[in-house]
Amino acid sequence: MQHNAKPAIYISYAWGSESENIAGDIEMEFEKRGLPIIRDKKHLGYKGRIKDFMRQIGRAQYIILVISDKYLHSVNCMFELVQIFKNEHFYDRIFPVVLDEVNIADPSERIKLMKYWERETESLSNEIKQLKDLSNIQGLTDDLNLNSEIRNNIARLTDILKDTNTLSIAQLKLSNFEQLYGAVRERIESEVQNETPAVEKNDELESDELNGHSDNIFVKIKAKLFGTTAFFEVANKNRRRVISFGITAILGVCAFFLVLPFLRNSSQALDENMEAPSVPKNESAVEEDTLKVFQKESSRDSVSHNKDKEIEMEAPLSNVIYDVELVVPSDMAQAYVFVDGKPAEIIERGLISITVRLHKKESSHHFEIQDGDKNCQTDKLIAENNTRLTLCN
Repeated sequence: MQHNAKPAIYISYAWGSESENIAGDIEMEFEKRGLPIIRDKKHLGYKGRIKDFMRQIGRAQYIILVISDKYLHSVNCMFELVQIFKNEHFYDRIFPVVLDEVNIADPSERIKLMKYWERETESLSNEIKQLKDLSNIQGLTDDLNLNSEIRNNIARLTDILKDTNTLSIAQLKLSNFEQLYGAVRERIESEVQNETPAVEKNDELESDELNGHSDNIFVKIKAKLFGTTAFFEVANKNRRRVISFGITAILGVCAFFLVLPFLRNSSQALDENMEAPSVPKNESAVEEDTLKVFQKESSRDSVSHNKDKEIEMEAPLSNVIYDVELVVPSDMAQAYVFVDGKPAEIIERGLISITVRLHKKESSHHFEIQDGDKNCQTDKLIAENNTRLTLCN
């Protein structure tokens, strides 16, 4: 994180009613204290892609959650929450503000919420099944998979939220959200300290820094080199680039000294071969030596050829990776999947889809799914990522 850059703080909330008003109050109080908040209505812009913005929130390091009843029953809000949960350090990155109307501490209320998302998932699944043609349902499968993902994670998410002391809305408003601001500020400062490189300033030049001559300031970096302590003075301006270059140079010197003994041995062996006196041999001895050399070279070529063949067989067809969504009947969603005769790498299973990952190749891939005596297969040339392919029409 750059020290002069503003941290990206997002806020996730449900539009309308009290939750939107609270989101506005939090935004105003944070801006007063010098921490602007990124908010959809201000930063998404005309024709902005909503799902991309939500995924951006999911990857953010600081997210304020305004949890309301409407939030927990909203597909878009829960999509954001699931995206945040799917990334690492979920608990550390969220700062919940829970409205008084939410009672997730009560197990029966959490069960009601789980039942709600079960009904939503089953209802959408049944409506899709009633379609006569399942080959053109782009977007619907994504919605169904999202509902299923929310249903599968709602218990864990509400358990984490109920176990977090968030204070009441009245307490937060009374302090102008000071506790919330303090928690976010503390998290930011902690990350800055962890990312700041350890340097020692030159004592003779500290007075220049205080007088504003920061471009002429030098920093002294202490490093261990070959068992001794070495000091390097580098310009404070573009300090990170200089430090990075210095580390690269040190690693290069170390690598040279490690390789040097091997170079010396190779040079000595070459000198010995060049200085060895030539001894005349009779014809039979020459023929025998020639035969041995030929056999040795043939054996070496054979081993090399076999190794090259093994490497060629083990190497992937391509470094380009594609994800392919296989649209299947709901009763085949748990089927075995094979690509080119081998078990497929399955990324995700939905109610009527199976997403697999494969390597690009110039020819068609052979897809096959098996579930008991049911079997569907097809061949398809995959030329782009996130291709959707319908099996068992």
